Amino acid sequence: MNKTPGKKYHAVDSELACEVKSDEAPFDVSDDMHNHACHEILIVLNGHINMYTEYSGITLSKGDAALIPMYVFHNGIVPDLERYDRIVINVDEGVLKAASGPNMDLNGCFVPYNDHSIHSIHLEDEDLADIENYAVNLQKCILSNEPGADIAADAFLKLIMIKVNSHYSKSAMTYYPNTMPELVRKTFDYVDKHFTENISLSMLENEIHNNGTYISRCLKKISGLSLSQYIIAKRITLACKLLKEGKNASEACYMSGFNNYSNFSRTFTKQVGKSPKRFQLECRKSQKT
Repeated sequence: MNKTPGKKYHAVDSELACEVKSDEAPFDVSDDMHNHACHEILIVLNGHINMYTEYSGITLSKGDAALIPMYVFHNGIVPDLERYDRIVINVDEGVLKAASGPNMDLNGCFVPYNDHSIHSIHLEDEDLADIENYAVNLQKCILSNEPGADIAADAFLKLIMIKVNSHYSKSAMTYYPNTMPELVRKTFDYVDKHFTENISLSMLENEIHNNGTYISRCLKKISGLSLSQYIIAKRITLACKLLKEGKNASEACYMSGFNNYSNFSRTFTKQVGKSPKRFQLECRKSQKT
Protein backbone atom coordinates (compact mmCIF):
# COMPACT_ATOMS: atom_id res chain seq x y z
CA MET A 1 0.00 0.00 0.00
CA ASN A 2 1.24 3.47 -0.88
CA LYS A 3 1.40 5.60 2.29
CA THR A 4 3.37 8.75 1.67
CA PRO A 5 3.67 11.08 4.69
CA GLY A 6 1.06 13.85 4.52
CA LYS A 7 -1.48 11.84 2.58
CA LYS A 8 -4.87 11.31 4.20
CA TYR A 9 -6.24 9.57 1.10
CA HIS A 10 -4.12 6.43 0.86
CA ALA A 11 -3.94 4.93 -2.59
CA VAL A 12 -3.78 1.15 -2.78
CA ASP A 13 -1.35 0.03 -5.48
CA SER A 14 -3.69 -2.66 -6.80
CA GLU A 15 -7.28 -3.82 -6.49
CA LEU A 16 -6.23 -6.36 -3.85
CA ALA A 17 -3.59 -6.20 -1.13
CA CYS A 18 -3.00 -8.52 1.82
CA GLU A 19 -0.44 -8.32 4.62
CA VAL A 20 0.01 -10.62 7.59
CA LYS A 21 1.94 -8.46 10.06
CA SER A 22 3.69 -9.02 13.38
CA ASP A 23 5.09 -6.31 15.64
CA GLU A 24 6.58 -6.33 19.12
CA ALA A 25 6.33 -3.57 21.74
CA PRO A 26 6.95 -0.70 22.11
CA PHE A 27 4.47 0.51 19.50
CA ASP A 28 4.15 3.87 17.86
CA VAL A 29 0.78 5.49 17.33
CA SER A 30 -0.46 4.37 13.93
CA ASP A 31 -1.05 6.52 10.88
CA ASP A 32 -3.17 9.65 11.10
CA MET A 33 -6.81 9.16 10.26
CA HIS A 34 -7.04 8.34 6.56
CA ASN A 35 -9.23 6.56 4.02
CA HIS A 36 -9.06 4.51 0.81
CA ALA A 37 -11.14 4.04 -2.34
CA CYS A 38 -11.42 0.39 -1.33
CA HIS A 39 -12.67 -1.66 1.62
CA GLU A 40 -10.36 -2.67 4.47
CA ILE A 41 -10.47 -5.71 6.74
CA LEU A 42 -8.39 -5.70 9.93
CA ILE A 43 -8.26 -9.00 11.84
CA VAL A 44 -6.42 -9.14 15.17
CA LEU A 45 -4.37 -12.31 15.68
CA ASN A 46 -2.72 -11.26 18.96
CA GLY A 47 -2.72 -8.14 21.12
CA HIS A 48 -5.14 -5.21 21.14
CA ILE A 49 -5.86 -2.09 19.10
CA ASN A 50 -8.15 0.89 19.67
CA MET A 51 -9.84 1.45 16.30
CA TYR A 52 -11.53 4.75 15.45
CA THR A 53 -13.61 6.06 12.56
CA GLU A 54 -15.27 9.47 12.27
CA TYR A 55 -18.32 8.06 14.00
CA SER A 56 -17.25 5.62 16.70
CA GLY A 57 -14.42 3.79 18.42
CA ILE A 58 -13.95 0.20 19.62
CA THR A 59 -11.22 -1.88 21.24
CA LEU A 60 -10.34 -5.03 19.29
CA SER A 61 -8.49 -8.09 20.64
CA LYS A 62 -7.62 -11.57 19.40
CA GLY A 63 -10.26 -12.88 16.99
CA ASP A 64 -11.94 -9.51 16.47
CA ALA A 65 -12.24 -8.10 12.96
CA ALA A 66 -13.08 -4.54 11.89
CA LEU A 67 -14.66 -4.11 8.46
CA ILE A 68 -14.04 -0.59 7.18
CA PRO A 69 -16.07 0.51 4.11
CA MET A 70 -14.33 2.49 1.36
CA TYR A 71 -13.91 6.23 1.91
CA VAL A 72 -14.55 5.95 5.67
CA PHE A 73 -11.81 7.73 7.64
CA HIS A 74 -10.13 5.47 10.20
CA ASN A 75 -7.02 4.93 12.29
CA GLY A 76 -5.80 2.72 15.09
CA ILE A 77 -3.88 3.31 18.30
CA VAL A 78 -1.97 0.32 19.70
CA PRO A 79 -1.49 0.13 23.49
CA ASP A 80 1.93 -0.76 24.89
CA LEU A 81 1.46 -4.52 24.95
CA GLU A 82 3.88 -7.37 24.35
CA ARG A 83 2.80 -8.10 20.77
CA TYR A 84 0.39 -6.98 18.04
CA ASP A 85 -0.22 -9.42 15.17
CA ARG A 86 -2.86 -8.78 12.50
CA ILE A 87 -4.10 -9.36 9.00
CA VAL A 88 -4.84 -6.32 6.83
CA ILE A 89 -6.69 -6.80 3.55
CA ASN A 90 -7.60 -4.00 1.14
CA VAL A 91 -9.94 -4.94 -1.68
CA ASP A 92 -11.81 -3.04 -4.36
CA GLU A 93 -15.60 -3.35 -4.29
CA GLY A 94 -15.54 -4.37 -7.97
CA VAL A 95 -13.32 -7.36 -7.17
CA LEU A 96 -15.78 -8.52 -4.50
CA LYS A 97 -18.74 -7.90 -6.77
CA ALA A 98 -17.17 -10.10 -9.47
CA ALA A 99 -16.40 -12.81 -6.90
CA SER A 100 -19.93 -12.81 -5.44
CA GLY A 101 -22.62 -15.35 -6.23
CA PRO A 102 -26.43 -15.27 -6.34
CA ASN A 103 -26.65 -16.40 -2.70
CA MET A 104 -23.93 -14.21 -1.20
CA ASP A 105 -22.87 -10.61 -1.86
CA LEU A 106 -19.26 -10.41 -0.66
CA ASN A 107 -19.62 -6.62 -0.33
CA GLY A 108 -22.51 -7.17 2.09
CA CYS A 109 -20.41 -6.94 5.26
CA PHE A 110 -19.43 -3.36 4.37
CA VAL A 111 -22.94 -1.94 3.90
CA PRO A 112 -23.09 1.03 6.34
CA TYR A 113 -25.26 0.95 9.43
CA ASN A 114 -27.58 3.89 9.99
CA ASP A 115 -25.83 4.64 13.28
CA HIS A 116 -22.38 4.51 11.63
CA SER A 117 -21.04 1.91 14.09
CA ILE A 118 -17.81 0.20 13.09
CA HIS A 119 -18.67 -3.10 11.43
CA SER A 120 -17.16 -5.85 13.55
CA ILE A 121 -17.28 -9.61 14.05
CA HIS A 122 -15.57 -12.08 16.34
CA LEU A 123 -13.88 -15.21 15.02
CA GLU A 124 -13.35 -18.26 17.22
CA ASP A 125 -9.95 -19.96 17.22
CA GLU A 126 -10.71 -22.51 14.47
CA ASP A 127 -12.05 -19.93 12.01
CA LEU A 128 -9.29 -17.49 12.94
CA ALA A 129 -6.64 -20.15 12.20
CA ASP A 130 -8.30 -20.94 8.86
CA ILE A 131 -8.40 -17.29 7.83
CA GLU A 132 -4.78 -16.74 8.90
CA ASN A 133 -3.74 -19.69 6.72
CA TYR A 134 -5.77 -18.36 3.77
CA ALA A 135 -4.30 -14.86 4.26
CA VAL A 136 -0.70 -16.13 4.34
CA ASN A 137 -1.31 -17.95 1.06
CA LEU A 138 -3.19 -14.98 -0.41
CA GLN A 139 -0.22 -12.71 0.34
CA LYS A 140 2.18 -15.19 -1.29
CA CYS A 141 -0.02 -15.48 -4.40
CA ILE A 142 -0.34 -11.70 -4.78
CA LEU A 143 3.46 -11.37 -4.70
CA SER A 144 4.08 -14.35 -6.99
CA ASN A 145 4.71 -14.25 -10.74
CA GLU A 146 4.06 -17.97 -11.12
CA PRO A 147 1.41 -19.04 -13.66
CA GLY A 148 -1.94 -19.52 -11.93
CA ALA A 149 -1.02 -17.39 -8.90
CA ASP A 150 -3.78 -14.91 -9.73
CA ILE A 151 -6.34 -17.74 -9.88
CA ALA A 152 -5.16 -19.06 -6.52
CA ALA A 153 -5.30 -15.54 -5.04
CA ASP A 154 -8.91 -15.23 -6.19
CA ALA A 155 -9.72 -18.56 -4.51
CA PHE A 156 -8.10 -17.63 -1.17
CA LEU A 157 -9.83 -14.23 -1.19
CA LYS A 158 -13.19 -15.94 -1.71
CA LEU A 159 -12.54 -18.37 1.15
CA ILE A 160 -11.75 -15.46 3.49
CA MET A 161 -14.72 -13.36 2.42
CA ILE A 162 -17.16 -16.27 2.64
CA LYS A 163 -16.19 -16.83 6.29
CA VAL A 164 -16.30 -13.11 7.09
CA ASN A 165 -19.71 -12.59 5.48
CA SER A 166 -21.12 -15.77 7.03
CA HIS A 167 -20.18 -14.54 10.50
CA TYR A 168 -21.46 -11.07 9.70
CA SER A 169 -24.87 -12.24 8.46
CA LYS A 170 -25.36 -14.65 11.40
CA SER A 171 -24.46 -12.23 14.18
CA ALA A 172 -25.26 -8.94 12.38
CA MET A 173 -22.62 -7.20 14.49
CA THR A 174 -20.62 -8.09 17.57
CA TYR A 175 -21.31 -5.49 20.26
CA TYR A 176 -18.39 -3.45 21.54
CA PRO A 177 -18.70 -0.40 23.82
CA ASN A 178 -18.23 2.86 21.91
CA THR A 179 -14.92 4.37 23.05
CA MET A 180 -15.26 7.56 20.99
CA PRO A 181 -15.30 10.62 23.34
CA GLU A 182 -18.62 12.46 23.00
CA LEU A 183 -16.93 15.81 22.35
CA VAL A 184 -14.96 14.33 19.44
CA ARG A 185 -18.04 12.58 18.05
CA LYS A 186 -19.93 15.90 18.03
CA THR A 187 -16.99 17.58 16.29
CA PHE A 188 -16.79 14.89 13.60
CA ASP A 189 -20.56 15.11 13.11
CA TYR A 190 -20.53 18.88 12.68
CA VAL A 191 -17.60 18.80 10.24
CA ASP A 192 -19.23 15.98 8.27
CA LYS A 193 -22.29 18.18 7.69
CA HIS A 194 -20.43 21.42 6.91
CA PHE A 195 -16.96 20.58 5.53
CA THR A 196 -17.68 22.16 2.11
CA GLU A 197 -18.33 25.46 3.93
CA ASN A 198 -15.98 27.71 5.89
CA ILE A 199 -15.55 26.25 9.39
CA SER A 200 -13.66 27.97 12.21
CA LEU A 201 -12.91 27.10 15.82
CA SER A 202 -15.26 29.88 16.91
CA MET A 203 -18.08 28.19 14.98
CA LEU A 204 -17.31 24.92 16.73
CA GLU A 205 -17.25 26.69 20.10
CA ASN A 206 -20.75 28.04 19.50
CA GLU A 207 -22.03 24.71 18.19
CA ILE A 208 -20.47 22.37 20.76
CA HIS A 209 -20.33 24.80 23.70
CA ASN A 210 -16.71 24.20 24.60
CA ASN A 211 -13.36 25.93 24.23
CA GLY A 212 -12.09 25.84 20.64
CA THR A 213 -8.50 25.06 21.57
CA TYR A 214 -9.65 22.16 23.75
CA ILE A 215 -11.89 20.86 20.95
CA SER A 216 -8.98 20.95 18.50
CA ARG A 217 -6.68 19.17 20.99
CA CYS A 218 -9.24 16.39 21.57
CA LEU A 219 -9.77 15.96 17.82
CA LYS A 220 -6.04 15.66 17.19
CA LYS A 221 -5.59 13.15 20.03
CA ILE A 222 -8.02 10.74 18.35
CA SER A 223 -7.45 11.45 14.66
CA GLY A 224 -3.86 12.70 14.59
CA LEU A 225 -5.12 15.63 12.51
CA SER A 226 -5.72 19.28 13.17
CA LEU A 227 -9.16 20.69 12.34
CA SER A 228 -7.91 22.23 9.09
CA GLN A 229 -6.12 19.01 8.05
CA TYR A 230 -9.27 16.99 8.65
CA ILE A 231 -11.47 19.39 6.68
CA ILE A 232 -9.06 19.31 3.73
CA ALA A 233 -8.93 15.50 3.89
CA LYS A 234 -12.75 15.35 3.80
CA ARG A 235 -12.83 17.68 0.78
CA ILE A 236 -10.23 15.65 -1.11
CA THR A 237 -12.15 12.44 -0.45
CA LEU A 238 -15.35 14.01 -1.80
CA ALA A 239 -13.43 15.25 -4.85
CA CYS A 240 -12.17 11.70 -5.49
CA LYS A 241 -15.75 10.39 -5.38
CA LEU A 242 -16.97 13.11 -7.75
CA LEU A 243 -14.15 12.50 -10.23
CA LYS A 244 -14.81 8.76 -10.13
CA GLU A 245 -18.50 9.46 -10.82
CA GLY A 246 -17.65 11.51 -13.92
CA LYS A 247 -17.56 15.13 -12.74
CA ASN A 248 -14.80 17.13 -14.39
CA ALA A 249 -11.92 18.54 -12.33
CA SER A 250 -13.38 22.04 -12.14
CA GLU A 251 -16.77 20.75 -10.97
CA ALA A 252 -15.11 18.52 -8.37
CA CYS A 253 -13.07 21.48 -7.13
CA TYR A 254 -16.00 23.75 -6.30
CA MET A 255 -18.47 21.02 -5.27
CA SER A 256 -15.99 19.75 -2.66
CA GLY A 257 -15.55 23.15 -1.04
CA PHE A 258 -12.45 24.61 -2.70
CA ASN A 259 -12.73 28.18 -3.97
CA ASN A 260 -9.61 28.22 -6.13
CA TYR A 261 -8.74 25.63 -8.78
CA SER A 262 -4.96 26.10 -8.56
CA ASN A 263 -5.06 25.50 -4.80
CA PHE A 264 -7.36 22.51 -5.31
CA SER A 265 -5.12 20.93 -7.94
CA ARG A 266 -1.98 21.47 -5.84
CA THR A 267 -3.61 20.11 -2.66
CA PHE A 268 -5.18 17.15 -4.46
CA THR A 269 -1.88 16.16 -6.06
CA LYS A 270 -0.09 16.33 -2.69
CA GLN A 271 -2.76 14.26 -0.92
CA VAL A 272 -3.49 11.67 -3.62
CA GLY A 273 -0.13 11.50 -5.37
CA LYS A 274 -1.49 12.43 -8.80
CA SER A 275 -3.34 15.34 -10.39
CA PRO A 276 -7.16 15.38 -10.47
CA LYS A 277 -7.21 14.83 -14.24
CA ARG A 278 -4.76 11.92 -14.05
CA PHE A 279 -6.74 10.39 -11.18
CA GLN A 280 -9.93 10.55 -13.24
CA LEU A 281 -8.22 9.12 -16.31
CA GLU A 282 -6.92 6.14 -14.33
CA CYS A 283 -10.38 5.59 -12.80
CA ARG A 284 -11.92 5.47 -16.28
CA LYS A 285 -9.30 2.98 -17.50
CA SER A 286 -9.89 0.80 -14.45
CA GLN A 287 -13.67 0.85 -14.96
CA LYS A 288 -13.27 -0.29 -18.58
CA THR A 289 -11.09 -3.30 -17.75
